Amino acid sequence: MKHSNLQKALVALAGVISIGAVQAQSGIPGAGTQAAAPIPTVSDWSSRAVIHRQPLAPDEFEAQGRDAELQQRYRDPRYVASVLRRFEAEQRRPSLGQQAKSGETASRGRDRHRDPRKPPSSAGDGSLVRDWSNVLGGGVNGLGGRGVPGVFPAKYNFDITAAPSCANDFAVYPTNAAGNTSSGAEETYISSFTGDPGQGANRTVTVGATAPRRVVLTSHATDNTGLNFRTAGVDNNSRATNLGEAINRWSHQTGLRAEVVGAQVTVYSNTVGNVPDNAMSEALDNFDGNSSWPGSNGSGTPGQPTIIAFNQLYQGAGACNGSWNRSGTTKAPNTMWAYNTGTGYVVETSPVLSYYDDGKQVAFIQRSGNTLQLVLLKWAAGQGVAGAPATPAIIAANGAGYAAQRGSAGSVMYVMTLDGTSNVGSTPTYSSPFVDYVNDVLWVGDGNGRLHKFTGVFQGTPAEVVVNFPRTLEAGLKMSSPVANNGQVYIGSSAGTGTVGGKLYRVRASDGVVLATSAKLTRDDTPGVRESPIIDGATGRIYTFVYNDNTSVYTDAGRCDAFAGETDGCRAVIQFTEFFANGTIGSRQFIGRGNGVSRVLYAGAFDDAFYNSNNGTGAMYIVGGRPDNTFYATMWKIPIISGVMQTPVQGHTFGDRDRYVEDDDAASGTDNLQQIAPATVIKNGSNEYVFVSTASYADANVDGCGPNTGSGTINDACVYMYNLADLNGAGAGTGAAWATTNVPSAGLAAPGGTGGIVVDNTSASTGASQVYFSQLQAGGNAIQASQATLD
Repeated sequence: MKHSNLQKALVALAGVISIGAVQAQSGIPGAGTQAAAPIPTVSDWSSRAVIHRQPLAPDEFEAQGRDAELQQRYRDPRYVASVLRRFEAEQRRPSLGQQAKSGETASRGRDRHRDPRKPPSSAGDGSLVRDWSNVLGGGVNGLGGRGVPGVFPAKYNFDITAAPSCANDFAVYPTNAAGNTSSGAEETYISSFTGDPGQGANRTVTVGATAPRRVVLTSHATDNTGLNFRTAGVDNNSRATNLGEAINRWSHQTGLRAEVVGAQVTVYSNTVGNVPDNAMSEALDNFDGNSSWPGSNGSGTPGQPTIIAFNQLYQGAGACNGSWNRSGTTKAPNTMWAYNTGTGYVVETSPVLSYYDDGKQVAFIQRSGNTLQLVLLKWAAGQGVAGAPATPAIIAANGAGYAAQRGSAGSVMYVMTLDGTSNVGSTPTYSSPFVDYVNDVLWVGDGNGRLHKFTGVFQGTPAEVVVNFPRTLEAGLKMSSPVANNGQVYIGSSAGTGTVGGKLYRVRASDGVVLATSAKLTRDDTPGVRESPIIDGATGRIYTFVYNDNTSVYTDAGRCDAFAGETDGCRAVIQFTEFFANGTIGSRQFIGRGNGVSRVLYAGAFDDAFYNSNNGTGAMYIVGGRPDNTFYATMWKIPIISGVMQTPVQGHTFGDRDRYVEDDDAASGTDNLQQIAPATVIKNGSNEYVFVSTASYADANVDGCGPNTGSGTINDACVYMYNLADLNGAGAGTGAAWATTNVPSAGLAAPGGTGGIVVDNTSASTGASQVYFSQLQAGGNAIQASQATLD
């Protein structure tokens, strides 16, 4: 898009999506000087499920006489996200603070224009966490909340034409923990300085009981920043003050805070209830805790949100500074809101956001036993914190009540129990909701082989459709997240025995008629087609992912043979046309062994060349296994030409043995249940980053994570970033062919592995080119890290 047409295009866009159209009309050159309206976008799990290549600007639609298509496309935030990708490649976006410096108003965080071709600034601080790590709750033992394999946070960007906004950009995380309302007393730990505690690496205070929520503070002779607290040359009161400040610098990560009176330091948990005594320990002289801090046990019921959101996301000099990060002395977001939406209920799939109202509503599924509920939540900023969540002010009795209240300033919630028997076995379900924003329809699968349809979810009167729906596809199966496109809904299922499940289904959106069912694609009694399909509407191709394909269906020489007496099968990406017929087996490309019956192959991601191609030519990057051994997590590149997958190219192996625990062999059958996250790809200036993670046996030797011995252990859990402009480790721009000898450019420890990784801006603003994810280990936190260096 030409620079001279950008403002006109954005004004047209604002009018189409009905956000600030009155203000927008004055933004056309010659029509006045009023500011253009903000144009938001959403990045959630579904942003990667529907591919929009070469998106057109509004004026380009108009020039081609495609006004009707313009009206439809620009009411879909997934399309607008593709426009954002294009704008950032072609135009400038401002950095944080630039607008205010130039004399324009900085209200609502709307700053103006920066150069995305410059690499992002990296403000690595050398601390234990990278940018920020924040607790996801209080919960039992102060360890409530953790990530979920394959589950993504949802990120809202207030204005794609302006600088990242401190106040209005936010990220929403499910907590994967049973909701509870806080009631009782906090745990306390009390100790006092009686003299010089000594300094150095052996004079420490450990805050937090487990790795995700633990930091080690060091008594230092002079330094009083970061992980150090000064104790030499000062009196006991100052020592206590310095230690208290150090503890509070990390309270967002640990869930523990300090108060100081004289030489005494009292530490409080962020939630009520009994917290383990070893949450605080010390190795100091002249400190009367004697290696453990005495105190008082907490009591009552610990608070735990089911869902939580953060704003003030961007950290560093000149970025989002305030009380939440001690005016920039540490890195921490602000808890925007935190709610318990159902006591005993767990949110274990990805949330989605509304679009036309500045993301003021969230939709998600929560489960208790075999009961599944769709929750519609209109949030209000400032309600609840991680250890003491709020309950929405109004609980609507019906859809009409919710519709009447969603425009109010306060919070309101409407909960709909899914029709019929929606789960079996009281086990987790895996289907995240998918929103058709144009028609205000929400689709979701359940844990009993059915597809549900809801109407009026964000704009009308919400209700579940019970005529022709829920549509039973095959009873008793766990369904994947659905994807809707062009009047059809695509959804996968877990695999039973015989001919049951392990398939991809094509359903007519209007009446629930099952138009086609694929052949069985996976082995019996496996997760089957658990990952959601991806559709490229322009080429009419659907990508489906299976960890253990049903090899007996195939006769090609490339199929996987059984290894060491295990079940046979390949990890495979299977491609279908959007109108595939009954019994279709698809076109398969295998990406290493998949000889396991409990694992999931999570989706790959496409490169920038594919998004910019006019015919679907580019590549997908995905984590598979080695062709000769199922034990190793391995990168793969699948070239795509004119929408058709080509022979995959094996890349670097970053996981040493992803099936069996240390010292066990294949015959033992002991599975370490390692989790591999879906791949995420983002183009940022001249660099293009691929993010992956492994929950154990990480084997890439890079600063920040991974072993130095060349062989991972079960405790090595890492996020890795591969820079496609620096695959040989010699420096960005040096390039290298895709090969098994590639190396990642950065790594970051991630206890337990990670859920899905969401990217936000490609901005020169300090702290604004980031990735977001949550850790899977018990007590796992919400994490933000730099795209460029994972710091």
